[in-house]
Amino acid sequence: MHSRSLLCVTLFLQLLLPACNIKYGPMTRGYGYPLGLSVLAPRLGSAGNYTYYPRYEAYYRHDSQQFYYPNGKNWEVKPTVLNNSAQEIRATPGVPFQLHDHPSKYHGQIKQAFPVTWTPGQGRADEPYEFGRSGWDLDNR
Repeated sequence: MHSRSLLCVTLFLQLLLPACNIKYGPMTRGYGYPLGLSVLAPRLGSAGNYTYYPRYEAYYRHDSQQFYYPNGKNWEVKPTVLNNSAQEIRATPGVPFQLHDHPSKYHGQIKQAFPVTWTPGQGRADEPYEFGRSGWDLDNR
């Protein structure tokens, strides 16, 4: 009977662990953060400190209510992006992030993972779980 209990616990952990990031807790679902960016995903219960809006290539910092975006080789920090209102920008699909540094540090990776045409639901977090394979394993896609 002891070996059957151990088998049940082992199977349970194999199902549970791929869905959790042990160090940081479960990730926010529905955005499909790729492996390299998953550590920047806000944890459940957190909105993150930035939202990236792919259509505008802009990051909205919630506490300062400012947008950070590239303009040539420089980065702008303004309450809006070019001639668009903050309401227009925030009405488009956005991806929450918990960034510990300036967005420029991650922008190349984020822009590649979330192109201008990105919409919610196109990510790995929405894929059904396949036993024995993590949906976050890029090599086995």
